[in-house]
Amino acid sequence: MASCTLVGLSSASGVPLFVRHVGPGEPPAYPLIGSLNGVHVFGESHGVTLCTTRTQTANLTWKTYHDSIRLVLIRGSESVGDSCDARLLDLVFASLVLLLGLDSLTSATSVERLKRDIRPCYALVDELLCGAVGGEDYPGFSHLTGCADCVLPPDQHSLQGELDKFAEGADSTYGCVTLRGRVVCGTRNFWSLSHTELVLLPLLATSSPFTAARDLPIYLPNKSPNVPFRLLVVGLTGQVSVLVLCGPTPTLSETIRAATSFWAPSYQILEALSSLLPWNVAPSVLSQLDNAVIGFVLVNYDSKKCVSCVHLSEESRSRCVSASKKISALQSVYRSLVGPVLQPPAMPPEDFPTWVHPDHQPRESYMNAESYKVYVVQSSPYHLLVLFPPALPIHIARNVSLRTLSVFTKGKTPKL
Repeated sequence: MASCTLVGLSSASGVPLFVRHVGPGEPPAYPLIGSLNGVHVFGESHGVTLCTTRTQTANLTWKTYHDSIRLVLIRGSESVGDSCDARLLDLVFASLVLLLGLDSLTSATSVERLKRDIRPCYALVDELLCGAVGGEDYPGFSHLTGCADCVLPPDQHSLQGELDKFAEGADSTYGCVTLRGRVVCGTRNFWSLSHTELVLLPLLATSSPFTAARDLPIYLPNKSPNVPFRLLVVGLTGQVSVLVLCGPTPTLSETIRAATSFWAPSYQILEALSSLLPWNVAPSVLSQLDNAVIGFVLVNYDSKKCVSCVHLSEESRSRCVSASKKISALQSVYRSLVGPVLQPPAMPPEDFPTWVHPDHQPRESYMNAESYKVYVVQSSPYHLLVLFPPALPIHIARNVSLRTLSVFTKGKTPKL
């Protein structure tokens, strides 16, 4: 497992605000952190903004926000994709804004108080870092794609109708149903939120210790960074929750009572959603996939949704690649190809800087490695990454990938 360290500093004084570390090894000592910040300050004093640098053992990415907080991401030398690390820093800063508000975060006069204020953000920040490191316990791709991790249930339309009515009863137009942090369905206005907000809200709902219900004051980093909303989270089953964004009303107790009575007739449907884990798609969809497919990630940049699966039958498809290795492989290929080679549709070019001439727009690509092969298809607004065993001939991988895309985009299959 790779390691990842995040350092937050006051950009004015260079005083460390927090250090978060995931993976093996230990975070760097404070003297080293001070030296790293000194390198950045030295560059600024000479009119140079230091964005990234590499050593023999690590890759480092710097970014300063509102002349107030500087974030430094330190990853192992095997890390690839500087733009992906910069986007991760953007998500980390947005997570601080989400819980603290932009004004209180950037206008703090006491460093010690700011340190204390940031502590409740640790769980969400750690969730982002664990996702970036990868592993079987953190199989999501939202931090890379900028789209919400989703599941595709067989009865999506009926749940959508029930959610719309429940959100209306809670005097809200922003609501979603989640299955262990993945979005099952959301209201129309929920999907109008920014990519960043759609990534962070489901993670926030699962990053705190589980309780039956929660009432959290939050700031939407793009829509409302200084005026708070209330995020009400109510558990409907052991793994299914409903989230609504609202104003001063209703109270949490009123929402709990309303949810208990409203969702009771749908309890069996909600409970059955757990059977979609860890595959994230309905069995009727899985049965249509070719046996050569051992994992995939599908992203719809228009709808801001992505779905992934790395738990396809090991016995019939592959005995040699673990789920954590599949996650690492798909993440690595996404970092290497999406942006540098394949430009995501409907996404700002600065978010995914490309190496390719603008007049040349590739639509397909692939990558071979010792233990896997990945074929990538771009068909606006979709990106599909399909993971195969390494011995599969590339022309077969291409044909299977195109058929896999058709499974998810045509016919009666629940659409992403």
